[in-house]
Amino acid sequence: MWEPNGNHQANATVAERGPLTSSRFESVRSPYIAEPKTAGADLKNIGQGTAPVLYTFFVSAILLVLSLEWIYPVTSTGQQGSERFLSVMATLTGTLLLAGLLRTGWITGILIRLCIALAALCWMYGGSDPAGWALTYPSTLAGDMGSFFHTWRFHSISIETRGLLMMCGWSMLMTSVQSLVLLRRSVMLFGSATLVYLLLLESFAGLDVYASVIRSVLWILLIQAMLQLLRLNGGVTTPIYGRSPYVLWSTVTLAVSACMVLFSAIPGQLASIPQPERISLEQMGERLARWAGYTQNASIPAAAAVTGYSTADAPMGAPLIQGDTLFFEAKSPEATYWRGETRSYYNGSTWSDPAQRFETASPSGLVRADGWENPTYWQRIRQTVTMKREWRGPNPLFTGGMPLQLSLQDKNSDHQKNKRLLLSNEDSATLWLAGAYDDQPVKSYTADVMIPVATPEQLRLLGKTSKMKDPAVIRRTYLQLPTTLPGRVQALAKEIIQGSETRYDAVQAVKSYLANHAAYTLDTRMPPRGTDFVDDFLFVTRQGYCNHFSTAMIVLLRAEGIPARWVKGFGPGEADANVSGQYIITQGDAHSWVEVYFPGAGWMPFEATPGFTMTQGEGQGAAALGGQQPAGTPPLTDGGVARAGAWLLARVRAIAAQPWLAAALAAAALLCAAGALRMRRLRPALRLRLLLAWPRSSFPDRERLLSAAAPVWAALARRYGPRPPGMTLREYAASPAVAAGTDGADIARFAADWERLLYGPDRPLRADSLEFLRRALHLARRLQAL
Repeated sequence: MWEPNGNHQANATVAERGPLTSSRFESVRSPYIAEPKTAGADLKNIGQGTAPVLYTFFVSAILLVLSLEWIYPVTSTGQQGSERFLSVMATLTGTLLLAGLLRTGWITGILIRLCIALAALCWMYGGSDPAGWALTYPSTLAGDMGSFFHTWRFHSISIETRGLLMMCGWSMLMTSVQSLVLLRRSVMLFGSATLVYLLLLESFAGLDVYASVIRSVLWILLIQAMLQLLRLNGGVTTPIYGRSPYVLWSTVTLAVSACMVLFSAIPGQLASIPQPERISLEQMGERLARWAGYTQNASIPAAAAVTGYSTADAPMGAPLIQGDTLFFEAKSPEATYWRGETRSYYNGSTWSDPAQRFETASPSGLVRADGWENPTYWQRIRQTVTMKREWRGPNPLFTGGMPLQLSLQDKNSDHQKNKRLLLSNEDSATLWLAGAYDDQPVKSYTADVMIPVATPEQLRLLGKTSKMKDPAVIRRTYLQLPTTLPGRVQALAKEIIQGSETRYDAVQAVKSYLANHAAYTLDTRMPPRGTDFVDDFLFVTRQGYCNHFSTAMIVLLRAEGIPARWVKGFGPGEADANVSGQYIITQGDAHSWVEVYFPGAGWMPFEATPGFTMTQGEGQGAAALGGQQPAGTPPLTDGGVARAGAWLLARVRAIAAQPWLAAALAAAALLCAAGALRMRRLRPALRLRLLLAWPRSSFPDRERLLSAAAPVWAALARRYGPRPPGMTLREYAASPAVAAGTDGADIARFAADWERLLYGPDRPLRADSLEFLRRALHLARRLQAL
């Protein structure tokens, strides 16, 4: 039942060994398996060991060309630095593939590849002095690690460290692909991934990858054809060639693969065939959008939302309906705008602030004590806010200015002072209520805040006399503009601001332009897909509400180098006729405005929307900010673990508050546990069934057969008792307890086949291997049923 593989000396050695002793059945996989020839050695022998070095080098060279198809389309757009990136990545890939041809231990291999990646990193970012750059990079890496562990966000690290991670990932990918190609003799997985990747580049990035797809098909066919020789040499039937079979096979496969690809171009040469329309995911999305009522060149329809405050940053521009739901009441000696959150990053459709860093506020309620406030431009007041709706963490706390101190006035269920965790961001001057396990809402709090009292004359004089410049961190964060911003927006900003002597004059010039060239309305529409929100507002619709005016004002200021940021919260609200100094704030007062940085004075608020004013002491109606939406992602706490724990505890309490949902989840957990126990018991039979149902061209091999059938011995030990020390498998199968069973004959045959498969030098035939697996499956089922 076994096919000889030509190793008669090994057969004789096995025959002379005599009875099998129990010490020979030790194995790393099972106490019943012994493998004098390890699977790793077998793979190495049938992999690189039997093929000439030049042959494996040739296969790796073609694999290098195929891997470069991942890089070339991205660098073919002519962007600055693309040639350097392509040369670095090509050299890195080639060096990694050369290192993969060396026979080294896994630790040595990892160190070699890490050194290669570091050398490529120095070449990439070191410029003309890679060695000098390498000496300074450890400090950059240490800073990036500290920043990442503080924020737990990938964007906080430098471009150089991102490049290092990319190169390390690419090194692992190339190592895995080369092992798969040379050991498993298959390139179809990597080839399929390459084609899918190229199609995604065409769909989402709009790159022309048609030639890359054609070339990739050629490389895949060529590599797979060359690997077929290794598969034939390691299979059941070994082909007979004349001299130099590898050279002959390489020549033939290269010619055949080239002919197959060139043959596909013949119809295009014989007849005039129109260029086929490329099918992409983008086009599919557009067709579905048209079917649903969207049009490519028209605006995206959106249902009107009710005005209100939301922490979610959805695309702006949707039509709004004025709301009047009471949100909170506030006592303040001055009418102020109520700041909730600030945003610094504009992507062309909405605002976000991924780089905000929150720290735990002082238990005493002191938010900041750095003395930043200047009495010349700021005044300290005390305000009390009483929420009229449930306000739980994580959510912002609204204040009428820059917060200095905050204390919670409400008590918990035990009539003790509320000690909820507060998070503060000094850069944005915002406060957040962190999520907590008790999930109790905040009802009232008192805050000492600084409100601006600078006059226009002071700000103009400050711009003329101050020699201070904007700090680097301010310029880096608050001058950001999307790369897709149309040039006519920047040209308009230059036209509006030119001639302004001071920063204050520039702000007023932009404000006047918006008031004279755009109208206020809630009946708006979303801009067309792919259109910049500000560009559509300034040059097409010329109408909108506070989001439109405030965003346009910030973009125009930033285009001329003036730092500005977006603020959302509430307008002053309506003064209470019955209580002096008290204001009623509703959902309809939700609003957004602008803050501009003045060196020496700080962030000064400005109203961009026509019809609204920042004048203190006069409540104004406010435009709406956005529709009511669920709370978004909370800001950072002390760390990722604390944030995840608070979120998990909050979800557990929410589930426990709903008995039916909790019962359903408990029942589902019990069913999953029962299913897992059942699958664990059926796993041996299931694995054997899968092997029988999905035979491969390289099937069978010794390691897979023994690994799949090994659980049968464990089942026999549970059924008939463990095998005594010193007893061979055949003796155990012939013991009275086992032989007397209904499956005694099958067990004896299984033991004999197992020993011959384990120690025999012959390669099992396919039919005999399937019979061995069927017998093991039968025994596994019988023993599980007993």
